[in-house]
Amino acid sequence: MSITLDDSPIDVPPMQRSAWSTVLSLGFHAVLFGLLLLGPNQDKPKPLLPPAIAVELMTAAQFAALTAPAEVPPPVATAPPMAAASPSSSNTSPAAKSVPGGTVRATEFFAGSLLAEPESANLRAAMTTLDGSERLVQLCSIEAIEQIRRARPEFDPDTVVAYAMAEMATRDGALIADGGAFRSRREWYEVKFSCVAAADYSAVQRFEFSVGNFIPHDKWEEHYLTAAESDE
Repeated sequence: MSITLDDSPIDVPPMQRSAWSTVLSLGFHAVLFGLLLLGPNQDKPKPLLPPAIAVELMTAAQFAALTAPAEVPPPVATAPPMAAASPSSSNTSPAAKSVPGGTVRATEFFAGSLLAEPESANLRAAMTTLDGSERLVQLCSIEAIEQIRRARPEFDPDTVVAYAMAEMATRDGALIADGGAFRSRREWYEVKFSCVAAADYSAVQRFEFSVGNFIPHDKWEEHYLTAAESDE
């Protein structure tokens, strides 16, 4: 069987031609829209969104305090540097280098009034247990401490030993101490004094003394001297 193609045109009704034209037009526009979507603009990077910013709300007073200029602290005063000690200076206290004083004859006496104070009740009771010569020594030593304190304010005596450097002598209510020593601010100094007590050893009636030299530390042990009572 043979089939023959006929080249003669095929007549299409007008209504069919109008429908095909509409279909072709719609198809063309759909292809064109697809090309636009897939065109070069798709390769461009999308712009990044700006980063989020934290915002802190503050009052007008807080803002003023934050923006106010910083206060500069006033300069601190400093002491000037100390001058270097001269080669001739030493650790000896000024009182230790003082020149021995002359003899001081007392015109006022203090041991009796000191012993009469309420704070001295225990000392008064203890002195009544001593014999005459020992009581005389204690009474005159108390007087010596107060006389030195008042006549020589550069010292602050707290103890007197009437026989520290040499033997003392007692006779008829009188005490002669040519080798005494007194302690002031943990240092020792020579002292000579003579003392005459009342008959009942309740007070001093006559007293004179003179301060001697500073006693070096290397002589303390020999004379049983200590810096303080707690060191004994």
